[in-house]
Amino acid sequence: MNHRSVNVAGGWPRGVSVVTVPVHFKFTFRGDFLETPEHWSFGFHMKRDNPADDDAHVGDIDEGAVTTALDTFFSSGVGQIPNNAKCTDWRAYEIGPDGLMENNPLVQDVSADDIKGSGGMAYPPQVALAVTTVAVNRGPARFGRFYLPTRAPIGSDSRMSASDANNLAEAVSTFVKSVSNAIDLELTTSSEGLNISQLQGGKKQTWDHLEVGRCLDTLRNRRKSMIEDRESTGHIDW
Repeated sequence: MNHRSVNVAGGWPRGVSVVTVPVHFKFTFRGDFLETPEHWSFGFHMKRDNPADDDAHVGDIDEGAVTTALDTFFSSGVGQIPNNAKCTDWRAYEIGPDGLMENNPLVQDVSADDIKGSGGMAYPPQVALAVTTVAVNRGPARFGRFYLPTRAPIGSDSRMSASDANNLAEAVSTFVKSVSNAIDLELTTSSEGLNISQLQGGKKQTWDHLEVGRCLDTLRNRRKSMIEDRESTGHIDW
């Protein structure tokens, strides 16, 4: 089914905000920046509802296929992910119509698989590359975004080149398509990437395409453990 609503006998307690969203999978990929106390993560939403049969659950996800897709993406020749960005685990959650997790999540520890980027380290942990997920229709769930660890070189205009952005966009597209193909939905061809919004009673839109921004971004929460470690000049004798 495409959408479900939530009814609670007697109504919701006063002060409780009611969230309604289409059911879906939430995927999260996590890791460490080696030789630092900092971590990274990114994620996106995938279809699990099935109008023709039962909705998919985490048991319908091919774990090995997702791990292989992640490894291929990080270690690919695109080289825009630094080799100090190492994957530790990925997780899949069944998100119900109230926006909360249903059942137990699927957790895959990949720390022993040595999945990491292939490019040399270039920036501090908080520098990130933004991937925008774009649907067709205006309104809620038109756009989504996730952030990748990056070492993409920039030119004299302080942006990554159009060719590098295009190559990475193709690699990300291949990765998310492989994740969708790892989801077994009975009587349907495959899952699909979704943008999810809580607006207007809960909306979803299927990704039409991805866009990789040429301007690098920052995520302040990726540098919350490293100490500034200032060096002092000592007393200045004026």
